[in-house]
Amino acid sequence: MNLPSSEIKRRARSVLEGNYFFASNAACSLMLYSFIVFLILQHTGLEASEEPGHIVFYYVLWGIMSLLGVLLEVGLIRFIYLLSRKDKQPMLSLFYAYQNQPDTFILVYAFRSLLALVWFVPAVLEFRTVPVNLEPLAFMGALLPTVFLILAGILPALILSLPYGLACYVLLDNPLYTARQALKTSRRLMKGNYLRLLYLWSSFLPFLLLIVGTSGIAVLWVKPYFHAAMSQFYMDVSHQDLPEEPQISILV
Repeated sequence: MNLPSSEIKRRARSVLEGNYFFASNAACSLMLYSFIVFLILQHTGLEASEEPGHIVFYYVLWGIMSLLGVLLEVGLIRFIYLLSRKDKQPMLSLFYAYQNQPDTFILVYAFRSLLALVWFVPAVLEFRTVPVNLEPLAFMGALLPTVFLILAGILPALILSLPYGLACYVLLDNPLYTARQALKTSRRLMKGNYLRLLYLWSSFLPFLLLIVGTSGIAVLWVKPYFHAAMSQFYMDVSHQDLPEEPQISILV
C-alpha cells in the first residue's frame, strides 16, 4: 500500500486510543528495569576502575543486561502488534520472549545492536578521557567532542539498522524461524522501503527532546507510540489486512 508516514502515525494513535493504560504500564516496567540495572552496575564500581579487564567486564555485563531487557520489550511490542492487527484477544505478557525462543530474539537484537553501537565507540572512548573533577562550565565544554561524535554516529547507525528493523515482527509472525531467517526476511521486506522507514524513524527524533525535558517520563507515551507506528509500517510492507475490534486481556 505504501502508506505515508503521517497516515502510519495516525493509525498508530488510533490503535493506542483507549489502550494506553496497559501499554504505558508495560513501558513503565521496562523503564524501572533499566533504572535498577543502571544502579546495580554503577554500584559495582567497575566502570571507574583503572583496570582494563574490569572495564571490559562492566560493558559485557551491561550488554547482557540490555539484551535481557530487550526480551521484556518484545512482550510490549507483541501486545501493541496484536492490537494493531485487531486480534480478538491480545494478551500483555512482558515475558513472552523468555518462553518463546529467547535465544533467537537475543541473536537478532545482538546483531542489530552491534551494527548500530559500533558507530558510538569513538564517543565512548572520548567520554572516558573527560576529567570528572572539572567545574560545571568546563565539564560541559569538555563534553562537546563527545556530543559531536554521538551526533556523527546517529545517521550511519540508523542506515545500517534499516534492513533489519522488522526482524522482531517477522519472528512474532514466524516463531519457528531462526535468527538468520528473520533477518533475511526483514531485509527482503525492506527492499524499496529504506527511505520510508528512515523518514519514520527520523520523525521520532524530536521526541527525544520531550523525553529529556520530562526527565524520561515521556517515554511512557513515546515508546508505545513508536512501537505502534512500527507495527503499522510492518503490516503495510507485508500487505496484511485488518479485521475487527479487539478485546483486551492481561497475562501476568
